Amino acid sequence: MHPLHFQSSKEQGINVHRYLPGTRTAVTRHWPGLFQDWPPGPTPFTEYAVNNNNMEEVAVYTGLVWRLTAGLARYAIPTYYRDEAALALGREPVLVDWEYDIEAEDPHAVRDNGFVPGRSTTDTSRAGLFALSTPRDLVRLLHAVLLDATSEITVFAVAPGQARLEDLAAALSGASRPSLPLVIRDEDVFVDLTIGSDIDYYDAITVASHTDLRPRLDELANDFARRIETYETRVASLSDVGAFLGAVPDLSGIDLDTR
Repeated sequence: MHPLHFQSSKEQGINVHRYLPGTRTAVTRHWPGLFQDWPPGPTPFTEYAVNNNNMEEVAVYTGLVWRLTAGLARYAIPTYYRDEAALALGREPVLVDWEYDIEAEDPHAVRDNGFVPGRSTTDTSRAGLFALSTPRDLVRLLHAVLLDATSEITVFAVAPGQARLEDLAAALSGASRPSLPLVIRDEDVFVDLTIGSDIDYYDAITVASHTDLRPRLDELANDFARRIETYETRVASLSDVGAFLGAVPDLSGIDLDTR
């Protein structure tokens, strides 16, 4: 089985794919330096949101989300930590009334609660929708949310253009609970990334689209299997933080500062 194995189904008439690793992470041989002190300067966490708890799999997730949504405009809701995300990104979001909620407290399944009222640390009624320009923006959101037992970021990858952004924000606002099949259109891609940090909380990736993304997910899974195997054969030889940071782009398949 591939390190990134997705279970596929039809839910509410759209294609849904879920990655549920349970206790097995995508990368199983970790860099020993993650468990040592790091010198001042760029670190695995500052650059990739990787630490000795949420390890190299986080870089794989970042690469997967970015590569899966290539060619689309990406907007993300960091669950609850809206203001912290604004500080990390250096810009304000579009305020919306609803955010997505997935509970990953079972290694083999998730509780998909759909859209729930938006919230933040300072405002109990609004969520924030942030534009993502590069993968580094996604890492900055991870910095903002990786504070609790479980953390969540929802990405809406939609057709580029101001009109589509306004339609997306409108669909996520108002008194009526949104329906995911109506929020996403045509070639749009929805990705929910949930990361568990404490015992009995697990990672989960949920992908949804009207389009059948199974072929693309299989292609990415094959590519990541090769990248992970290559990384694991060299991980013990990475001599310091600089060497580790140099190896991660090959693992994730992306450059953090490119579109």
